[in-house]
Amino acid sequence: MFKHFHLTKLQWKGILKWALYSFCLLLVLLVQTVISAKAPWFGIKPSLVPIYLVCVAIREGPEKGGFFALGGTVFWCLSGADYGNLSVGVVTVCAVLSAVACRAVLTQGLISTALCCFVTLLLNETIIFVFKLILTPIAPGNFWRILLPGAVLSMLFCPISYVLVRAVSRTGGNHGL
Repeated sequence: MFKHFHLTKLQWKGILKWALYSFCLLLVLLVQTVISAKAPWFGIKPSLVPIYLVCVAIREGPEKGGFFALGGTVFWCLSGADYGNLSVGVVTVCAVLSAVACRAVLTQGLISTALCCFVTLLLNETIIFVFKLILTPIAPGNFWRILLPGAVLSMLFCPISYVLVRAVSRTGGNHGL
């Protein structure tokens, strides 16, 4: 049955690349949910997963990167993220649009990646904040006091994520899965 199931060396490299992307996503998720939740930075919990997913989408393109962003946000949602069901749609769409924008208009450098990550993070957190504002009693002033500083603090992870994604993307070349 498996005698015709033969993978080339290039296909094995593609499998290794996507396995490394997934392992790094798991590490980012662990850092965000375990370390940052137990010891918030300056009293603020950063959101690192959207930054990582946007970096992968920009690096791999809208099709492959968007599919990975969809899978990553679903995994993040199922891990118990706060209003994770909203993030599935928002982060996936923003990751695909960021990849398209970086291919068509912007370059794939650190500055344009950071800009796309910040817009995605701010949009995701704003939509979650609006839903929390509607559904639970929360002070509207928390937007300026918690949300914006959280987005800025989360952006400290962007250069690390960019370098990590760039290193992993060189593993399998452009002929991944």
